[in-house]
Amino acid sequence: MSKKYIISIVILCLSLVFIGCESKSEKSDGNNKTDKVSEEPTKKKQDEEEKDSLSVYPDLTSAPEAPETLEEVIDYPAGPFANADFDEENKEVIDAVNELPVIKGKVEEEFLEAYWNQLLSLFALDYKDPQVILEKLKVKSFGSPDIEDPRYQFKDNLNVEIILDASGSMKGQVNGRTKIDLAKEAIDTFASSLPEEAKVALRVYGHRGTGSDADKEMSCKANEKIYDFQSYDKSKLNQALNGVNAKGWTPVAASLEEAQKDLSQFPAEQNTNIIFLVSDGIETCDGNPVDVAKSLKDSNVSPIVNIIGFDVDAAGQRQLQDVAESASGSYANVYDLDELNDEFNRAEEIAEQWEQWKKKALNENDLQEYLNTSEIFEYKGDWSTKHIKENNNLLGAILYLKAEGKLTNEAHKFLSDKANERQSTIVNYSKEIANELHKVNKATYEEAKKLINEKFNSNQD
Repeated sequence: MSKKYIISIVILCLSLVFIGCESKSEKSDGNNKTDKVSEEPTKKKQDEEEKDSLSVYPDLTSAPEAPETLEEVIDYPAGPFANADFDEENKEVIDAVNELPVIKGKVEEEFLEAYWNQLLSLFALDYKDPQVILEKLKVKSFGSPDIEDPRYQFKDNLNVEIILDASGSMKGQVNGRTKIDLAKEAIDTFASSLPEEAKVALRVYGHRGTGSDADKEMSCKANEKIYDFQSYDKSKLNQALNGVNAKGWTPVAASLEEAQKDLSQFPAEQNTNIIFLVSDGIETCDGNPVDVAKSLKDSNVSPIVNIIGFDVDAAGQRQLQDVAESASGSYANVYDLDELNDEFNRAEEIAEQWEQWKKKALNENDLQEYLNTSEIFEYKGDWSTKHIKENNNLLGAILYLKAEGKLTNEAHKFLSDKANERQSTIVNYSKEIANELHKVNKATYEEAKKLINEKFNSNQD
């Protein structure tokens, strides 16, 4: 066999080996591609399922559960955009809504429930507790000899102390004006309405320093009675108010302690004492305002305590409500000047009745149903206005999310149904409360008329 022939055979064999290896390699590559193609839909499906699960969006579980009972509706905190109107031009609102997850696939109902809870927590309105009406009833029964609460019995003297939050957050604006300026206006209006014989004082806190940690100690000690107990003097009160600017921290507990000291000269046996605390936030100076409020209630000054939360967030609402409850007082959320004035009007009614009693001017013509029909309709109207506004905001946000491709048809329907169901429930609750109040109104009036006649007729002798 020639050498040339042998070389040719070797080359041929090597070629066959190379081709075989290449074919095996291509086959192997083809199989890998097939594997990748078959794995991609599974991985994509897993990613979508993981994306729409609560484990990937833990923030969804941070919102309180949507209320189911009347008590829960009333206790549910107002959302950060409760008083906003859903508008795509409102960047703050849109940014908050856009933080909600995008729903593209089929999701579990648990996920949708959590999504609804989060959405509601943004726009929920503050629905007035029927206790507000009962507080009005108490105010209107002021002076009755049979009223169980001695704080609401006629006394020889009337003293009112107003405590104003001048912490830095009071620089926040409501309808184009700072909260501190609105509060000042409401305080002056209220004080000017008091009888000449009534005494009024003004205490402020947090009006020194800044909100920085370096200024905390100084600011927390800034707790000052800037208008001492006296009859209303417009010039002096306005001079005191004009010197107050919103600056620092929030010593709620210390302000109540100081108010108790201020009123210690007026024991409850001879004095009707009233405290108004206007604040837009929680205690930030390490005090315990709930415990202090309890001590205030049990003290010898035994004041009627009214806590007003001015445009307060959910945490602030909860604490201020606890403070009011601990003092056996009343709490109300207000969001503008009109609502703030309405809360001061409670004490104004007491002052008017007290002044008439002092003058022995109360007679049968002054009698009225404690809860007159207009107040009940006003209460019902408040719920009605709020549930309409709330529903418009919720549906507006849901429609926006759908239009932006962030909700499936299924999710859109679920959330829309939830919003409409909530509105229907609140309508039914408001009707139920109004019906009960009408019953209370009628029953209370007949009994109260007799009590008031007996009391006031003796005063006219």
